[in-house]
Amino acid sequence: MKYSAYAIVVLCALSGLSKAEQAYTVKNEAVQCFNGDVDSIYHCELKLVGRQRLLNGTMSVDEDMTSEHYTFQVEVFTSPLGDDQFRLLPMGVPRTGVCEGLRYLYTKQVQPSVIQGKHTNFPFVPEEGLCPIPKGEYFIKNIEYDTDSWPNQIPRGVIKTVITFFKDGVNIGGYVIRMLVEDRK
Repeated sequence: MKYSAYAIVVLCALSGLSKAEQAYTVKNEAVQCFNGDVDSIYHCELKLVGRQRLLNGTMSVDEDMTSEHYTFQVEVFTSPLGDDQFRLLPMGVPRTGVCEGLRYLYTKQVQPSVIQGKHTNFPFVPEEGLCPIPKGEYFIKNIEYDTDSWPNQIPRGVIKTVITFFKDGVNIGGYVIRMLVEDRK
């Protein structure tokens, strides 16, 4: 009986935490696109706008992207003191097919931050996924992160996320986003 009451208290506490506001804030510090090792079908122009440092720009692909030929990886680094002394975190994503990544990562981590037609013209991705990723030029406008689906425990300081795309194993480019994570005041 004692353990059942304990389990109920823990479950209630956990359910409250999942609906609570994050204990941290996230603000963009910098964004930079980079070219790959070869001329590419992937193109990127991103910048931060205004005092709120909202993410804006375009990304384009010149052909449909399928997991048969296209993969990506995510590397996440932290600099707790914000002094550019970054260390790699184990929370990245190893090379993954673009369609699987879109289904499992984009829908949960990115899509909650964007409103189709207002923040982006990228197609809405349903739970079952979207494959191939259609060729085209996609805008992103005034993106501010919805962190509700992000982990509760995230390192404070500067987080650098490097997203790299590959075609048949060859780096075709990507982008780097630096974000400042601070305790909520």
